[in-house]
Amino acid sequence: MNRSIYSSLRLAISLVALLLTIAPAPVWGQVQTIEEIEYTSAHTAYIDGLAAFENNDFEKALTLLNKAYVKLPEHAGVNYALADAYLQVNDIKNAEYYSKQARNIAPQNKWYHLQLINIYQHTGNTQGVIQALNSALTHHSKDTDILYNLAQAYADQGDYEKSNKIYHKLLQIQGEMISIRLERLKNFNNLGQKDSSIVELEKIRDQNPGNLATLHLLSNYYLDLDKPDEARNVIDNALDINPKDPKSLLALADIQLNQSQWDSAQTTLGILADDSTLAAETKEQLAQFVYTKFNKNTGNDTITTIASTVLKKLINHSSTSGKVHSIAADFFLKTDQKEPALRALKYATDLNPANDSAWQQYLQLLLEERQFEQVIQAGQKAIKEVPQDPVLLYFIGNAYLSTRQYDQAEAHLEEASTLPARKPLKANIFGSLADTYANMEQWSSAFTYYQKAVDLDPQNPVIFNNYAYYLSRRGIQLDKAEQLARKALAFSPDNTSFLDTVGWIYFKQGNLQKAKNYIERAINSGNPTAEVMEHMGDVLLKLGEPDEAKNWWQKALNKDSTRTHLREKLSD
Repeated sequence: MNRSIYSSLRLAISLVALLLTIAPAPVWGQVQTIEEIEYTSAHTAYIDGLAAFENNDFEKALTLLNKAYVKLPEHAGVNYALADAYLQVNDIKNAEYYSKQARNIAPQNKWYHLQLINIYQHTGNTQGVIQALNSALTHHSKDTDILYNLAQAYADQGDYEKSNKIYHKLLQIQGEMISIRLERLKNFNNLGQKDSSIVELEKIRDQNPGNLATLHLLSNYYLDLDKPDEARNVIDNALDINPKDPKSLLALADIQLNQSQWDSAQTTLGILADDSTLAAETKEQLAQFVYTKFNKNTGNDTITTIASTVLKKLINHSSTSGKVHSIAADFFLKTDQKEPALRALKYATDLNPANDSAWQQYLQLLLEERQFEQVIQAGQKAIKEVPQDPVLLYFIGNAYLSTRQYDQAEAHLEEASTLPARKPLKANIFGSLADTYANMEQWSSAFTYYQKAVDLDPQNPVIFNNYAYYLSRRGIQLDKAEQLARKALAFSPDNTSFLDTVGWIYFKQGNLQKAKNYIERAINSGNPTAEVMEHMGDVLLKLGEPDEAKNWWQKALNKDSTRTHLREKLSD
């Protein structure tokens, strides 16, 4: 246990108390009475007890002090010393008892009051602290230590109004003090009294007019109270002190945006974004500022444009801040600006190669843009920096699958499937593995993984569709294939691929008119693939329309020249 904060004065206080109560020494040659001998022995025990305490021998100190107490129970110093000793051995009950005794015996002694207060603080007894402090004030009404502690105690128990009354009294006694004004400001904040908070801030401002932090805080309060003119006045004052201060310029831009002064706001923010001397931390604050403004005003095209302009400048100038690029990438992704998003994510991963989130966003966007070779190249670097990440392995596996590098796709997706992942991701991994095995015509493995994927995520229409399609390709379990395909279509009734799958299953079942209807819907739903066009040709041939069939096969070949098998169909 730590020694009492008042222990430095313990010995002096106790010795003074001893001198005030010690019996007169006997005249030379005079015989002492038994009573005098006992008092002398008690005083000796008291002094020895104090010495033992100072040597940290608390058990010995307690033995000697209790011996002294037998003859000196009304001795304030003995009670005070006993309280300290009991506190050191964590006997709070006895410490409190003897401390109260000392205070009651000598209430004019400030340190006896403070000891009791210290004991209550030690035990977290806020109410006891307040009672003891108020008791001390009856004898020391202008003592600044006691007043300050009482104000803090009231604040600790949530009585902010009483706390501020005590702080007000301290200001009357001591004069203006910024530290006390700050405490009053905290209390007014906790009370939600913004007008009173502004009064305190203005007082603080008067005492230290050049303090930019105070001016920024004061400006924010004025904005919260919907007083933009006052806020602008304060920020203008801050800019007079330092015209290039980033926080002041950010505050100015905030006011300009709130007042729809778009051109002015863009100019102010542009000054900051173009400042090559701006610290990395400040650039991050600027990026976060415009991104937050965008999120709060998603329907405001002007703010979106301003945020876009500022973030593009920042990613060109912020060569050392991965956070700036990550924030910018999030913004560009939300506003569907693919190229700057890719650039920002490239910088973010270069600056912070361990940033798994940035890698995931980067590879996903490359994959969506069908830049498969870049996915593979960047992905190999990513998994070196962030090994055993199932998301990264999944994206790389899909890139290999899309470029028909099935062995590599299998290797990466198999590794991903062994790693912990949430059910939707795990299902997608299984689905891609099934697609890979289907393309390798390893049908047993393909259908095993499709079933695993369906069992794991019954809300994934793409997996339903692919499973159904490959069953129909194999001409097996067509009833199950139809059920799966219709489930997929229920999620997205106008999906070209899903419509084509249903149509193809009907074709395999021999229901040619239904097949034609669904495949026509697939063609009319958007931009059909060459495979859908080929399927239409196959259906029309079975329906006895060979010329129309050839017409669709030709369209399919024109769309995808790699489908060379169509030449045979066209020539037959």
